[in-house]
Amino acid sequence: MTAVVYSGANCVWCDRVVKLLRDNGEEITEIKLDSNEKVKDMQEAVGQKVNTVPQVIIDGVHIGGFTETERYINQRK
Repeated sequence: MTAVVYSGANCVWCDRVVKLLRDNGEEITEIKLDSNEKVKDMQEAVGQKVNTVPQVIIDGVHIGGFTETERYINQRK
């Protein structure tokens, strides 16, 4: 499984979701939202106008933020 994590600078929840995914054996691509273009790319990828990070996509499916990702990981166990 592969995960894409859209994250921001100095984002504790972003760091936590990356650690959670790594601890559960996920391959991760982390995209730092350092420009308006990347924010628009994130919104297109998740299919809605979200303005919060982290946003996680696993195998092409938008999962959500940290809480939703943690729930998704726990349900797979």
